[in-house]
Amino acid sequence: MSARGIDPEKIPEQFRRLLTDNPIVDSTEMEVVSYGDGRSVLRFPYKKEFSQYQGTVQGGIQAAYADAAMAVAVTSLVPAGADVVTTDLHIRFLRTITAGPIVARALITHRGKTLMVGEATVERADGTVCARVTATNMIVRPRGV
Repeated sequence: MSARGIDPEKIPEQFRRLLTDNPIVDSTEMEVVSYGDGRSVLRFPYKKEFSQYQGTVQGGIQAAYADAAMAVAVTSLVPAGADVVTTDLHIRFLRTITAGPIVARALITHRGKTLMVGEATVERADGTVCARVTATNMIVRPRGV
């Protein structure tokens, strides 16, 4: 299974596996709503198995949604032949999420030669921001090269 909402052929070849051969994408049922120019919008269904005992989406899952949005946004800016890894991620939880769909939006705010910094939000379907995220990604050589 691959991410819904996007033709993998439109993704740079070095990042196609991010959306087509990635167990976390399969388990979250990620949908790419929009992508490009250092931005992304992803959508995820509410899944009871990703909630905690109070029925809210567990914080680590929200962090994973934001990290995925950042990764998709970054892929539109990374030079050919390079890869990218998350070096840090800070999340501030503001509200609970108890239903879906859940939307994660990301924007790369700084593009350096080695580091890219961005901001993301995790939102309820009505646009209510439930978590704010800042993260840094490092441009690296692909593994095995």
